[in-house]
Amino acid sequence: MSSAIIDNFWVIVSAVLVFLMQPGFMCLESGLTRPKNSINVAIKNIADFVFSVMGFWVIGFGIMFGLSHQGLIGTTCFMPEFGDNFHLMSFFLFQTMFCGTATTIFSGAVAERMRFSSYLQVAILLSAVIYPVFGHWAWNGLDSGHTAGWLGAAGFVDFAGSTVVHSIGGWVALASLIVLGPRHGRFGKNGKPVDFHGNDLPLSVLGTLLLWIGWVGFNGGSTLAMDARVPGIIVKTVIAASSGAAFCLFIGYTVNKTSKITFLINGSLGGLVAITACCHCVTISESVIIGAVSGALCLIVEELLFHYHIDDAVSAVPVHLGCGIWGTLAVAFFGDPQILGTGLGFISQLMVQITGILAACFAGFIIPLFVIGNINRISPLRVSAQEEEVGLNISEHGAKTETFDFLRVMQVQEQTGDLSLRVPVDPFSDTGIIAGRYNKMMDALQQMGERFQQLFNGSPQAVVATDASGSIIQANKGFETLFGYPAETLYGAHNLDLIIPKDLRLEATTVRQAISAGKTIEKETKRRHKSGRLIPVSLLGFPIMVNNLIEGEFFIYQDITQRKTLEDQLYRKAFYDSLTGLPNRALFLDRLMQTLKRQERNKQTHSAVFLIDLDRFKWVNDNLGHQTGDALLKKASHRFLSCVRSMDTVARLGGDEFAVLLEEISDARQIIAIARRIRDETARPFILKENTASISASIGIIVDTSSYIRADDILRDVDIAMYRAKTTGKSKFRVFGKKLRQMAHDALQLENDLKTALEKNQFTLHYQPIVISKTGRLKGFEALIRWVHPTRGIIPPSDFIPVAEDNGQIIPIGQWVINTACRQLKLWQDQFPGFKHLTVSVNISVQQFSSNNLEKIVETALNETGLEAHCLVAELTESAVIDKPETVIGHLNRLKQSGIKIAIDDFGTGYFSLAYLKNFPLDFLKMDKSFVDDINRNHENLEIAKAIITLAQNLDLQVIAEGIESSDQLETLQGIGCDFIQGYYFSKPVDATQATTLIQKGIGYKKNEKESDKKV
Repeated sequence: MSSAIIDNFWVIVSAVLVFLMQPGFMCLESGLTRPKNSINVAIKNIADFVFSVMGFWVIGFGIMFGLSHQGLIGTTCFMPEFGDNFHLMSFFLFQTMFCGTATTIFSGAVAERMRFSSYLQVAILLSAVIYPVFGHWAWNGLDSGHTAGWLGAAGFVDFAGSTVVHSIGGWVALASLIVLGPRHGRFGKNGKPVDFHGNDLPLSVLGTLLLWIGWVGFNGGSTLAMDARVPGIIVKTVIAASSGAAFCLFIGYTVNKTSKITFLINGSLGGLVAITACCHCVTISESVIIGAVSGALCLIVEELLFHYHIDDAVSAVPVHLGCGIWGTLAVAFFGDPQILGTGLGFISQLMVQITGILAACFAGFIIPLFVIGNINRISPLRVSAQEEEVGLNISEHGAKTETFDFLRVMQVQEQTGDLSLRVPVDPFSDTGIIAGRYNKMMDALQQMGERFQQLFNGSPQAVVATDASGSIIQANKGFETLFGYPAETLYGAHNLDLIIPKDLRLEATTVRQAISAGKTIEKETKRRHKSGRLIPVSLLGFPIMVNNLIEGEFFIYQDITQRKTLEDQLYRKAFYDSLTGLPNRALFLDRLMQTLKRQERNKQTHSAVFLIDLDRFKWVNDNLGHQTGDALLKKASHRFLSCVRSMDTVARLGGDEFAVLLEEISDARQIIAIARRIRDETARPFILKENTASISASIGIIVDTSSYIRADDILRDVDIAMYRAKTTGKSKFRVFGKKLRQMAHDALQLENDLKTALEKNQFTLHYQPIVISKTGRLKGFEALIRWVHPTRGIIPPSDFIPVAEDNGQIIPIGQWVINTACRQLKLWQDQFPGFKHLTVSVNISVQQFSSNNLEKIVETALNETGLEAHCLVAELTESAVIDKPETVIGHLNRLKQSGIKIAIDDFGTGYFSLAYLKNFPLDFLKMDKSFVDDINRNHENLEIAKAIITLAQNLDLQVIAEGIESSDQLETLQGIGCDFIQGYYFSKPVDATQATTLIQKGIGYKKNEKESDKKV
């Protein structure tokens, strides 16, 4: 058998396989749409195939594959006879199936709302004109191997029709959907889509599997030959479909927590559509990627359609249009250039593929949107709302019977409760005889119902009756008055959806279960008004008994809002913070005591307590106003609530102090994780009307309260932990333990001792040299305070300066430092006339600025000691100026006018805003030790050091590098132009006597002690 015959036989077999896609699409659409439209679905599917075959034979094949006119349209082969050209007949059969597929894609999208006649018009337009025209642009000459269409000639590749077939069908579907609008009831009043339950989802799965089979022919047959490429194409097709299904299911389940069958259906079909364009030129691994992206695209495009209220009945647009576009782009992204054979580079190929997509949009969407819109204006394409409600089986195809009329009346009676409706009677048929008897029975039932209805409607209370499933079968005017729902519209609705708050659904279910067991329930609860507000009600519920069987429930509601409001007002005044709405100290202590009692009864339960203090809150109050401070407290409380579970308690104890009670905690790591969340959430900037405030939180923690008996003891200890967190740097948390209790005791003793330390002359100054980088000459000293405690020895400033800042003693201590340093420097200058240039640097605390007499203190010290002003350098840390930069600038300007020098210490640690830097009257920047430590091993540190020096030079400032401990560090800093050096390489801080010796001998003593500088 010749290869030509085998090739043509394979094309025919593939055409038959593609034909299987028609019953596949029909099963898919029938399964996803409602039963009342199933006949319409079947008729549309067979009709669109019939008319697409005829239209394609009469005109479409010639337009698509006839002799090309300037690459735009075919001019020959209309109504072809083929003769004995078996190759052309095979090719025509194969392409006809493709045309039918494109038409059927449009069919599914517009299901359940389009007139059959209108549908045929658009189907014929698609199959006879739109599809062939674009097909000519992309595929003309496909049968001969010589592309003649302008798009194909430009290098556009669409192997089996991701765009030519699927995107074209998807574009026309999208245009039709925009013109038609969504099905009635598809989107609720809140704009969210309402699920329409399909007729038969297993049937949809069958349709999907039939489409898989059809795709074997779709892609495999596109080789137009039975050769070595076919098996690989089929394998990649199946792999992409599987990848798309798996990935769509994974994402869908992750987002929705539900495994929907549509995830598998759409994901697999999306993978099939996408791989269609490039299954001949990609690897299997790339097929997996293409399929996976398609699975995600199906969900994304579907959400976009929902957002714009575009109702695609079978997700044709996400699957065929969205994934078709992706598959066409994938040709450029993944296609093997040698297999593509276009001779184009990546960018050129990508641009050609994009051009093809835009051309498809023009041919399949823009033009059809205009044409279909005009057709709709002349003759509406859509059935009426009533016809849509009845169903297209009846309204379009007249599938109506006497039994249907009977069932229809019964259905209306069931939905509305209108017992006055009667069934049309034909006395000469079996159904008519039954209908007559039914009508007589309804007469008697109506009389009984009217008596009951008078009692039901006359009640001033809200009364509702439900069936066994909980659906409302009747509601009175009292229900309408209380809850705002018109009584006549409630039939078939569910209490759970209408008036039950989400957090009370479990309670409502429990009540229904008790009533279903024959019990009568009385209780107070809350129900939701139509507007969304909650109404306190007293509830009476009891079963509806019919023949000793429970057929449903009666619920009677009475509004108790006024009483509950009064009770709630009294309770909230006693136990809740009026500003934030959080529990107050009293309620927190009560809940904490209840927790301790539960722990006594059950030793397995564990609880934890946090105490939170807002760092820099006072700055917000002082600088932005108390209203802004109150707004910040409210926002902070919301953030704290977002960090804990619903069962936990967040309380405001007063001011900027909050407490958290974590109950039933089994893992200490969980406690720390919550603390980190609170700390991090507090550190995020707060947007407060026209201001932005940045604060932080210091948190004390007790990880286990089981060893406590009294709640006050817990608050005492957690306060100790919080204070420790605040004094060790803020924005931290500390866990309470015995060590912290001892530290708190020691800190209290330290604070008491500190009050008399200045009076008893227990402070002394140490001096660390500052050296000129280039010459090694002594530039001056930095004065560093030490506390010589009578029993504890030398106490470093890091232990007592924070205490002094908190209790205000830093003001007299700072004044003593300035006076002593100036006096000592003046003594050295007088003793050593050659060192008149020496300077002394003193560290200034932010609290010294707040005292408003810093300038006076400096002026007095200079006058009393006779020291020249330019010999005194005031050092401020970055953190000292960040809180109130405008206020600090004012103080510094006044200090600068007195003639002293000003330096920013620890520069580069991240606090300082460079926007403020040019506004400060500075003389020196002191580069932080952290940049010097690894300057020869860490390239980043070196670059930062260079940047600081460059910045200083541009601002006419000088740089002092701190923490020099080796000659290598010294050489590097000399090399990058650092002005002055300070560190253990030259000398550690020494007392005045040793400093005098250094002045006498020069600065030749080079030490390399590794202890870090301890500074004030």
